[in-house]
Amino acid sequence: MNKIDTFFNKLKAANRTAFIPFISIGDPDIEASFEIAKTLINNGADMIELGFPFSDPMADGKVIQKSYERALKNIISMQDAFDFIKRLKAYRDIPVIFFTYYNPVFVLGHKFANGARNAGVDGVLIVDLPPEESDEFTKYIKKKDIYQIFLLAPTTDIDRMRYILSYAKGFVYYVSVTGVTGARETLSAAIRSKVKEIKKISDIPVGIGFGISTKEQVKEISEYADAVIIGSKIIQFIENNINDKSRILKEIAEFSFNIRSSLS
Repeated sequence: MNKIDTFFNKLKAANRTAFIPFISIGDPDIEASFEIAKTLINNGADMIELGFPFSDPMADGKVIQKSYERALKNIISMQDAFDFIKRLKAYRDIPVIFFTYYNPVFVLGHKFANGARNAGVDGVLIVDLPPEESDEFTKYIKKKDIYQIFLLAPTTDIDRMRYILSYAKGFVYYVSVTGVTGARETLSAAIRSKVKEIKKISDIPVGIGFGISTKEQVKEISEYADAVIIGSKIIQFIENNINDKSRILKEIAEFSFNIRSSLS
């Protein structure tokens, strides 16, 4: 069984909502990002989403765009990313979701699936690869017991939702806002009803991401979702303290602990 399934089965039995943080591999540098990942794990992360730095991140807001820019200056290769994940898995074997765009994956073809499996990747979220265009990629990763994680958005109609959910494995990522990533002060009241719609169609776990930044938002989302995903708020701590690694780790540790404590 894929570790994502095992993970959500355990959480369901414990009646608990997962905390899934997102960071960019190589931001502000490869070793610092590794320490950040360990800090997140040590302070409550149940699963971690790791972004591969990409030069044209169309789904990401300015905070994550800047994060990728910082990482790209360090010339992070796909092999660097796989080595990073392998080291992290040796530290703590929690499920890892690899977030990327399709271009760097397409270039590698089946070699991507081999590298991802050897590194210990459990799921891959390719934001610009919809299900109807993913057959070739799915063929490669299915043999390696890696799941492709799909997105649903507020604008996804019911027929499209059914179609995407027919492909979904592990969990489905519901984008809580229209637009790009970035912390918001308020979230739409329609999220709860959308999650209910999803759960009427499929029993797959639902993770909520995009815009989440406060423990109050997290506490509310935990009432109806299976996971909360936070990226921009965490990465903002890096940007705000770019020349002070110890403060980056301290602020991320405190934030993560508070988020974990807010989840039921």
